[in-house]
Amino acid sequence: MLPRESVAPTDPTPCVPGETDVAVIGGGVIGLCVAYELVQMGREVVVIDKGPVARGSAVGNAGFIVPSHVIPMAAPGVMPGVIKGILRRTGPVTARPSLDPDYLRWILRFALNCTRDAAHRGAVTLAALGFLSAELAVELIAKEGIECGYRPEGLLHVYGDARALEAAKHEAAEMQRYGVEVEMYDRATIREVEPSLNDEVIGGFLCVDDGGLDPAGFLAGLAEVIAGRGVGLASHAELLGFRTSGCKVVELTTSRGTLVADQVVLAAGAWTKRISALLGESIPVQPGKGYSMTVDRPRTGPRLNLLIGDRWVAVNPMGDKMRMSGWLELGRLDTRPSLRRLAHVEANVRARVNLDPDLTVRERWAGLRPVTPDGIPIVGPARRWENVTYATGHGKVGLSLGPVTGRLVAQMLCGVPTDLDVGHLSPARFW
Repeated sequence: MLPRESVAPTDPTPCVPGETDVAVIGGGVIGLCVAYELVQMGREVVVIDKGPVARGSAVGNAGFIVPSHVIPMAAPGVMPGVIKGILRRTGPVTARPSLDPDYLRWILRFALNCTRDAAHRGAVTLAALGFLSAELAVELIAKEGIECGYRPEGLLHVYGDARALEAAKHEAAEMQRYGVEVEMYDRATIREVEPSLNDEVIGGFLCVDDGGLDPAGFLAGLAEVIAGRGVGLASHAELLGFRTSGCKVVELTTSRGTLVADQVVLAAGAWTKRISALLGESIPVQPGKGYSMTVDRPRTGPRLNLLIGDRWVAVNPMGDKMRMSGWLELGRLDTRPSLRRLAHVEANVRARVNLDPDLTVRERWAGLRPVTPDGIPIVGPARRWENVTYATGHGKVGLSLGPVTGRLVAQMLCGVPTDLDVGHLSPARFW
């Protein structure tokens, strides 16, 4: 069994190997899942990352496996909140005001996708991805003996505001249309399910098929598994450029040497747009900055995974620690944690959950979610380069959709039928 707090062997060589079959750009959850599936199919793989491998944006996120998250970020009623976030810079979703043409084009595309028909198409796609990915995640964790504290206990949505609860009931009914199993709770029952909830909570619902884990343990364990099977893991190898020939990328130039590759997978999360520009392509991904604070497990606190719906924050009890997370700041490409934002996250948790008066903080964190204009991941071939494949744009569910993305990309590169229809994921929908 791999220890949950293990540090993966992410830097085994002083430079990148000279050549490989497949080069994966990005050592976060998507890149590692792609590498895992490719090596299972007999491919030689090198993963490069400008920072430490297995320490991507998923490592500090809420830590949920959520097939229930079928409603895309671009949905009816969302756009007024985005506009408010641009104007006031307050609330759970904020957006950077900017006159940058690409940013404005992204906002317009997002607004055009906030329709019922687009949301339905997105929900069908996300449901298919989410349920298969949850199965693959459970299978991977068990098969490889990865100790990450996985708990298939569901995700409890909690509300203390009557209007928000009524809206949530409609959202829960919508989830059920796409196969999500939901259990509704009134004021009394929800406290029996989770005794740490305070008197402000008036109801909520449980998404039965969801689960929680320690994302750092999952990524470290996965990196250790693939390194043991020959995958090259090159940390601190910043991509500087590409050398091309005809319609193919033939070489990657990094800060730690050059790498010749037959295939390239671009799984760089929020940095995908910058890297795709080196290839003369434009991938419409905007960074969505999120925050988390990890503390010692309090004496009083939740035992279940919580999503506090009317306060837009999540709580994940992970063994001897607890993580509180929330916020989405669109268009800000930096990972500096804001103490003010984190204080709001903690206050919003305390508004619904009884916690110890004082918490011992282990880590304050901020990371970037890659957000697409329609809320659907981008998985598929590049426009100009026949040996480049994109795997990005997973928004808030990169950890949850990592396993299925890895499976689909590996199947595409190996020329075998994919488990799911990948047409709706293609980057071509934005060309």
